[in-house]
Amino acid sequence: MKSLSILILTICVSLCVTDAYKLVNWEFDNDTLPEMLPKMMLGKSDEEIQKAVFFASDNQMKIVAEYNGRVYEPDFPYGYFENEISLPYTETFQSETELAFANNVAKGFRNYKTNIIIFKWDSDNLITEVGWQDIQIKGTYVYSNASFYEEGKYSIQVNNLKYQTNTSISGNTMKYPASVPKSSISYESGKVSFSEKISEVIDINSPNVKYFLEDISFQHIADNVAKTMYKNVTIAVRQGIRPYVIFRNVTNTHIKDFTGEFPSGVQYRGGNVVLEGLGQTYTKVKSVKVNMATKAVLSNTEFVLHKLHGQYTLHVNEGKPSAQSASCQYTIHRITMYSTINMLNSTDCVTHINIYDLETVINPALGLALELTKILKDKLVDHYIEKFNSNICSYLALTLNPEAGEF
Repeated sequence: MKSLSILILTICVSLCVTDAYKLVNWEFDNDTLPEMLPKMMLGKSDEEIQKAVFFASDNQMKIVAEYNGRVYEPDFPYGYFENEISLPYTETFQSETELAFANNVAKGFRNYKTNIIIFKWDSDNLITEVGWQDIQIKGTYVYSNASFYEEGKYSIQVNNLKYQTNTSISGNTMKYPASVPKSSISYESGKVSFSEKISEVIDINSPNVKYFLEDISFQHIADNVAKTMYKNVTIAVRQGIRPYVIFRNVTNTHIKDFTGEFPSGVQYRGGNVVLEGLGQTYTKVKSVKVNMATKAVLSNTEFVLHKLHGQYTLHVNEGKPSAQSASCQYTIHRITMYSTINMLNSTDCVTHINIYDLETVINPALGLALELTKILKDKLVDHYIEKFNSNICSYLALTLNPEAGEF
């Protein structure tokens, strides 16, 4: 029984996750990527291309800054569509006739046929599109004028309903709207039926019906869809920006050992190196310089890591009878990095690195003189300069579309 319960739970989790990922379907509009803009803007001046590339690159880096150290946060909870949306009681008036819609419920929202979130980097826009084959709105009505009164049930069928809206990519969690225009909803056709006689005089194009459908119902549907998609838009942004985020975790435990030798010939090794605080990273595109004649689009980006700390295990005379080891705690006030890369040729890249105020505490002290402690500090500084010098350009190269320079 226990194994059966586990099997059922596994199937449930699998199905839930699969369905959830169906909701978060996103893609890049590749033509709007910063590095693709020069290719798309052939014939424009260097200044026009430079302005467009800088704007798109700056948008990307704003989102990178938002997610530094936290791209692996859990993607749950997802936003799921409820199948039904309740619509408000609505009175409509035309000339001397009143038509009231009550107990209104729109159904069929789980059966969407399209659901996609599209990144447009050059305009800092996310286009969210959701489409349904048909949606049913049902309820009761009261139709009356000076000489006639009728009650009954109604049904409205809306064909090819589509929700489409634009929201900001950068700062999406702060700028996502609480309400969207009713024009976010469109449809191809519809029909209405009434259970009693007014079917003979009222159709889908009647002002009463159009007001209830397009002004009232669509506004509530649009706001409901926007609210449901909010979590999924946030997830899409986090997943979409992930390849561009260099410092994806707050802590880096994948740092190779460093080795060296004191002037006396005694060898040492720093192992189990850990660096923490990578979420405190300032990222900014400083400039973009374009020369299309030489196929050069040089992007200069600044990375500043603040208030870092970490530790490593120091081994001295390892493998010998006089071997010693100690724990070394260290702090780094700031690391600044300036990287310049040709977005059309990623092998053309250079990074300049400065490390400020690295301090260490070795426990136990192992009787190391101050000059030997300084050697260890300088070695750790050089170790990080070497690490970042090779890694930053490699990471930046991986973020660029390889087709950018193919023109």
